[in-house]
Amino acid sequence: MRTEDLANEFLKLSVVNGFLAFVFTLPILDPNLCIATPPGLFGCLSTMDIQWPGTWVLIAWIVWIIVGVFGSMFFGLSYYFSSKFWNKTKANNLLSSLHLIVFEVGVFGACGLMAAIGYVGGSYLAHGGNAIVASAVIQADIIPPLSSDPASLFFDMPPIVEAAFIGVALLGVLIGLANWYMLKSE
Repeated sequence: MRTEDLANEFLKLSVVNGFLAFVFTLPILDPNLCIATPPGLFGCLSTMDIQWPGTWVLIAWIVWIIVGVFGSMFFGLSYYFSSKFWNKTKANNLLSSLHLIVFEVGVFGACGLMAAIGYVGGSYLAHGGNAIVASAVIQADIIPPLSSDPASLFFDMPPIVEAAFIGVALLGVLIGLANWYMLKSE
């Protein structure tokens, strides 16, 4: 694969992720979701985005902007400049495809699950629940436990799956670094 083509793919991905960031911002406009609605209005007893676990909605959005939008833009620019300044014009096809796919799946999955954790827990609190029960609601409503033993690793699945998606995103970055290191001149 040509390095400039790979740079173009990552820059396209950055634009798509930027559009998705805009789409992910739209739920703030619905006051019934209590994301940024002042307490006492629309049945919201509190604002979701300023108390745990609702803050994870905001954290997921910030991570999406930094890693999803700017991270893919960084990779695109690094491949582009490698081609222009160092004449590294050939990239490994398999590593390039894996870099693009694994990175995006990891970032999208991690941010999506963070937002789901924040929304489910924060919505519970914003409508009158307490923080202790919010953890149980998150545990039961997002990804049900795979084990009934509270001492088991698979009893509380959302953090396990979140960690797996973060690992996938990091693997995508490592694949990208390996691919960037292995760029060749014509």
